[in-house]
Amino acid sequence: MNRSFIYSLKVWLLMVIIAPLLHLVLSWFIIENPEISLIEEIQKDYIIFADMVLLITIPFAFIFWVAVYSLSKKRAPFYIKQALTIAILIITMLPFFELLFEKKVSAVSSIAVIIFPYSMTGIAGIWLHKLESAEVEEEETVEEQE
Repeated sequence: MNRSFIYSLKVWLLMVIIAPLLHLVLSWFIIENPEISLIEEIQKDYIIFADMVLLITIPFAFIFWVAVYSLSKKRAPFYIKQALTIAILIITMLPFFELLFEKKVSAVSSIAVIIFPYSMTGIAGIWLHKLESAEVEEEETVEEQE
């Protein structure tokens, strides 16, 4: 199977699994007088959040895979990871600044709770998972054909 697809899938699934959990934990800490414990909050809302993230980020997963696939043909893995990191930072920070400046939202922490978990898990996934160069994949394909 295509290594860029596997890499993209791993990064996306890490984000889908971990980001909702981080989101719930951060939002629980920001609430001044939480009425339920953190464990109860996670048990109650995690599946709902993870399902929403899974459905909403399917287009992201496809675009991410296409970007990794096309970049891996031309560039080294380190360059690809740098480019993807910058892209995720820009994509996640634009709504943050739009909400902060356009809507005059005063609660920066409430906005950060929404954006921070998703951008950080996406970036962590990019750097934690191994991305092999296109040459390695081509060499393995040639060896398999022989």
